[in-house]
Amino acid sequence: MAPTSSSLASFAVRQAVDEATCAASARAILDTLAVIAAGHREDPVTRVASALRYANGGDAMPSLGGEGAYRQEDAALVYGTASHALDYDDVCMLAICHPSAPVVAALLAAAPWDDLTGPALCEAHAIGTEVMIRIGQAVGFRHYELGFHSTATMGVFGATAAVARLRGLDTETTATALAIAASLSSGLRLNFGTMVKPLHVGIAAANALRAVAWASADVEASHGDLFAAGGVLEAFSGGTQRTWPESLSLGAPFAIARPGFEQKRYPCCYMLHKIIALGIEASTAGLRLGDVARLRIEMPRGGTRPLIYPRPVSGREAMFSAPYTLLVALNEGNVGFASFTDDAVARQHIRSRFEDVTVEEVGDDLRTAAQVGEAPVCLELQLKDGSVRRFERHAAPGSPGDPLSSTELRAKWVDCLARARAVAETGGTDQAAAALYDEGLDRLRAGNLAPWLNAVWNQFGCASDTLHNGVLG
Repeated sequence: MAPTSSSLASFAVRQAVDEATCAASARAILDTLAVIAAGHREDPVTRVASALRYANGGDAMPSLGGEGAYRQEDAALVYGTASHALDYDDVCMLAICHPSAPVVAALLAAAPWDDLTGPALCEAHAIGTEVMIRIGQAVGFRHYELGFHSTATMGVFGATAAVARLRGLDTETTATALAIAASLSSGLRLNFGTMVKPLHVGIAAANALRAVAWASADVEASHGDLFAAGGVLEAFSGGTQRTWPESLSLGAPFAIARPGFEQKRYPCCYMLHKIIALGIEASTAGLRLGDVARLRIEMPRGGTRPLIYPRPVSGREAMFSAPYTLLVALNEGNVGFASFTDDAVARQHIRSRFEDVTVEEVGDDLRTAAQVGEAPVCLELQLKDGSVRRFERHAAPGSPGDPLSSTELRAKWVDCLARARAVAETGGTDQAAAALYDEGLDRLRAGNLAPWLNAVWNQFGCASDTLHNGVLG
């Protein structure tokens, strides 16, 4: 049944969240905290943070780096930017978005940490990501085709719903907050490959806190239905989607539980992950870049839209480059953090082969983002000896069809925290980081999060003894 503004708000604040869904949210929250840690000193984060004034008072939240404290909406801005700075956060192809980043960033800033429990955080995450994804599905793939960055535009709705849930807002106030959020929704794909793309996530998280604050202060907003004529669906689809799809329901099941989110194995655009996996497969089969004369990638229609840098000149552009990531995967048998530095992109033995890579869209037009995500990607290598080798991949690494194991998720956490410690020049060990991961799973299942969150922040330069009630002072 199609929701109304009122029923959407009621879902946000009243819907029960089952144990399996909360467990899936716990894994997603840990994954997001890991990438916040890894990205906390990236240029987009430090430059955004440098423009903020530190706050004094009861609503100040921990900074990233241990110097001063932020107002809550500014903390959400910085946390959100950090969560997406390395493009390593999770994905949901149902709505072609990164669901956890804006939601987790807003939730971390929404309440003093001493008041934060694991189950409450998991429930709010599940609610927020569900609202974000289902509105994104209802708007449809046309929204992305028009040039919008769905993570930003839909993220503000999800983060608003999540914060409303965490703070225990009533239905009327939540409906008002969602109406305000509709007028704060923004973000364009033309900024992919720049610092503004991760900033989009921070803006969505910060705007969610503003929407909730203004609604709680009795700022009036439209009492009309968000999904009626002239509302969110029609405006964000270019007029092609005027009604909520009858087959689309909220929380039955939650998207994070079934089919689940795509948790990234590589720190770059998700549409590159099958390409990278194919390059690694070819390398594992014994092929080397020097053996290959020409490389051809076949992708589904719509699959190349975010891949806007065929000849990247920076690490940030390389995160959206099919030729670059394929060449690195084939040449080195792996793609990781070190692959996306400016120096790595400048290597002449890689750059000299860009012209040898062809990327083509093939097959029929696809109607949904999920279909794009599920369609196969093929790699054809024309070898210098005249032979041709062909590889094909249906499920991306980290997708529901090829999910990361618990061991792989823990390893990703450890790797991200190691990067955070190295950048911040703090102490700590991989063993301690792994123990924090296991403790996090336990506390998210049942427990107060403040001691654990303080210990995580301490991994990248925010000393726990400077924290009091979740506030730096």
